[in-house]
Amino acid sequence: MMRRIPSFLTLPMTLPVLALLAGCSATSVSRPNLTLPQRFAAAPEAHATSAEGLDRWWLLFSDDQLAALEDEALAHAPDARSALAVLDEARATRSKALLAYDVQGNASGSITRGQTTISGLSSGAFVMTPTGATTTSAGSFSPSWEVDLFGRRDAARQAADADLTAATFTYHAALQSLTAQVATNLFQARGLSLQLAEARDNLRVARELADIGQRKAKAGIGSQVDADSLLADRATAQANVAQLEAQLSVSRQTLLVLIGRAGAAPETLAVDGALGAPPEVPEATPATLLMRRPDVMQAEARLRSAMGTLRLDSLALLPKFTLQGTTSISAIAGPAGYTTSLWSLAAGVAMPVFDRARLLGERRAQRARAEQAAIAYEKAVQSGFGEAQNQLATYGADRARLGLLIEAEARAHHAFDGQNAGYRAGVVDLTALLTAERTWRNARTSLSALRATTLSDGVNVFKALGGGWTPLDPNHPVTSFPDQKP
Repeated sequence: MMRRIPSFLTLPMTLPVLALLAGCSATSVSRPNLTLPQRFAAAPEAHATSAEGLDRWWLLFSDDQLAALEDEALAHAPDARSALAVLDEARATRSKALLAYDVQGNASGSITRGQTTISGLSSGAFVMTPTGATTTSAGSFSPSWEVDLFGRRDAARQAADADLTAATFTYHAALQSLTAQVATNLFQARGLSLQLAEARDNLRVARELADIGQRKAKAGIGSQVDADSLLADRATAQANVAQLEAQLSVSRQTLLVLIGRAGAAPETLAVDGALGAPPEVPEATPATLLMRRPDVMQAEARLRSAMGTLRLDSLALLPKFTLQGTTSISAIAGPAGYTTSLWSLAAGVAMPVFDRARLLGERRAQRARAEQAAIAYEKAVQSGFGEAQNQLATYGADRARLGLLIEAEARAHHAFDGQNAGYRAGVVDLTALLTAERTWRNARTSLSALRATTLSDGVNVFKALGGGWTPLDPNHPVTSFPDQKP
């Protein structure tokens, strides 16, 4: 005959079994593939500093104006202030999520003032009800606390901490993007300023040549066709100057908006055509991206958050145990005043029964979201490596082209000077002069554009390698891959 288990033994035996079943039934999440090569294929030729130089990479340009603009943008730019506000919201959200597992309950109180009178009774009638003014004061407090036997608070903390970490790296990514935009726009503005100076110089040369052509045509030693051709070149040079002036004004205004001075006039921002040498890239390996790129760290934190939520969804299938206390006091002041007090302590248990199917469905959905987070983390790592590899290759090609164009511009300038002297002396025709002049102008324009492009591509390299913040900040430690099992 089968013996019945006593009811007082049922609960202690059931709890470990329920915990075991919940842990076994939760399906693990696939581990992301984070395999990367040891080195970049397009490694920089030399290394000026260690990887710590990426923290404030703009200092590697040895540019006082750039450093000042970056500091101003980080302190006053709307993007920086907005990112900080989002981070503050994430901190508050984390605190709110954990407070749900602390002692809950509210205190209440009331005061009631009343007057009791009796009328219409016959004389000699006995009345039990006291008459007169009475004041009733009452107060109560009913706290409750969930006994965390299965680690719900720890799972909630894991998810909340991961959400805050993700928000922190979103903040760093916003600042990283801001600093890169400031530097890129400054170099673009300087490139336009340099091109404007060259365009004005070209206009000066075009005016001189047009004057010479007109004098020769009037003297009968040159054709009017040649003179008209030189006048057309002068008009083209004037139009080019006007276009570059407008582009430089727009570029200055864009830069002022980025650093938080949107109301200032473009002329208040001094931008010259000084484009320095592109800096060396600090030494970095593909594995460095796992600790430096904010988007990669953000994806990793979101994966940990998804795992924590999946663990919470699994624990929701287990019973909840609560302790509830109640205390109240009531005092009546009046002709028949008295005071009453009451306290009680109770324990409760809640087990999902009809809601279990919905909870299982939510856990399956959360597991799918955790799988998506794992894939997103893997993609962030692979995309980061691809971006860094491509930017290093582009930057290396720019630096190699820069040396060649410097030599080409110098030779084209020398050839134009020779042809210009010959035309003035009457031994070189206009066609040869214009050919030499346009060759030099094209080489000069290409060199100026490449100088600005190379510096901008250098900025892209530093951003791709995860520069622009300090990953060793103790307030934002780098964590390992999260546990797979909820």
